[in-house]
Amino acid sequence: MANFFKEITRTEPHNFAEIRHSLDTDLVEHKQFIPILKTHHDYLQESVAYLLDEDATDLQKQDHLERFLHLWEMHARSEEEVLYSRLVENSEKIARMEGFGGQEEHDIAFQLEDELLAMDYKSLWSEAVAAKAKILATIVSNHIKEEESTMFPIVTSHFTEEELEDMRDLYVLNCKHYLDGTRSETIFVGRWKLGEFEDSNPFI
Repeated sequence: MANFFKEITRTEPHNFAEIRHSLDTDLVEHKQFIPILKTHHDYLQESVAYLLDEDATDLQKQDHLERFLHLWEMHARSEEEVLYSRLVENSEKIARMEGFGGQEEHDIAFQLEDELLAMDYKSLWSEAVAAKAKILATIVSNHIKEEESTMFPIVTSHFTEEELEDMRDLYVLNCKHYLDGTRSETIFVGRWKLGEFEDSNPFI
């Protein structure tokens, strides 16, 4: 476990404006689907590092949990709608199993997210909240590593270049909607919704 924490190092996080700009340029520059997913994994890991760091302050962890949950909604929901939905319908069992397995791991993470929201972590940061946030961060970080080492090679071998391009386009468009809170489901994270309370959020 100690080695795991050493692998996650704190870096300066990208703010939402930078992430929006990246999404805008992804399609223009015809970036490939898998590298875009890996970039979004890196965005998540930037906050994971703080949530797992015993030296991070409570305020830093509160802020990064808020950032993490919004980016998790953006990435995970879009990934489910675009990639997982196609994996589970694939003719090959190995692809279907990756899709079902990934969805199960997402469901566990979303359950922890719901519990953290119910605990109103932005109003009161407690040891119980910190412990649950740490578990969520660990689960997602391990999930990311599993996707990159196992799922992504299967994706590239089971879909054509044209299919991957179509998935890239839809994924990026979905991410933009989730990031800006314009998806049909209004996304609330902690005490703010993206587009509100901008002055109080360091990542916008």
